[in-house]
Amino acid sequence: MSGKLRLAVFVSGGGTNLQSIIDSCHQESYPAEIAVVVSNKSKAYGLQRAEQAGIPTEIVAHKDFNSRQEHETEIIRRLEKHSVDLVVLAGYMRVVTDVLLKRFFNHARKLPGVINIHPADTRAYQGAHGYEYAMGQLEQHPERLAQTKITVHFVDSGVDTGPIVRQVPVPIEAGDTLDDLRARGLKVEHQLYPEVIRLYAEGRLMLNDNVVTIIVGAV
Repeated sequence: MSGKLRLAVFVSGGGTNLQSIIDSCHQESYPAEIAVVVSNKSKAYGLQRAEQAGIPTEIVAHKDFNSRQEHETEIIRRLEKHSVDLVVLAGYMRVVTDVLLKRFFNHARKLPGVINIHPADTRAYQGAHGYEYAMGQLEQHPERLAQTKITVHFVDSGVDTGPIVRQVPVPIEAGDTLDDLRARGLKVEHQLYPEVIRLYAEGRLMLNDNVVTIIVGAV
């Protein structure tokens, strides 16, 4: 073992955030490494990214199970051999349950052991299509915002309701299309997610009363 924080990155699609984490892990000073990439879809391109980087993969198709709990029980069984410290959801299009959350809760640090990234302010909007929400393109939210907020949060039993770790605002310009905003937002996502993983690995995150504090200076 290298002594670095060992990550299980969960993907369902292209895996651009996975790639940003892979690239960060190539830096010798980065305090985390990807132990395994997990997907519920065998054709997810993120699996190819992992294989190209020499990272083990586990494919656990949710359609093969009768419930989310049974699906996650099998994922946990597969992860045992990889000695995982933190689960990183990176475009994983499944709502996780307490089965996974309880297994990876970090009792030593008193911190959740599952994190997620979301392209909108999770205090205002939860669920898929965060960029469309910010652009006012959803039927239930036709109002275009002045900005979106890329959010990394701990995962709890709700949908995008867990404690916020960090947010970075991304302005929405007058002439922006959805693709423009998504491209600008993804640049932020690809920088922010590895930064939060570093904070976790370095022991710089504390959680009290559902509020995250980032420790500055020596720890």
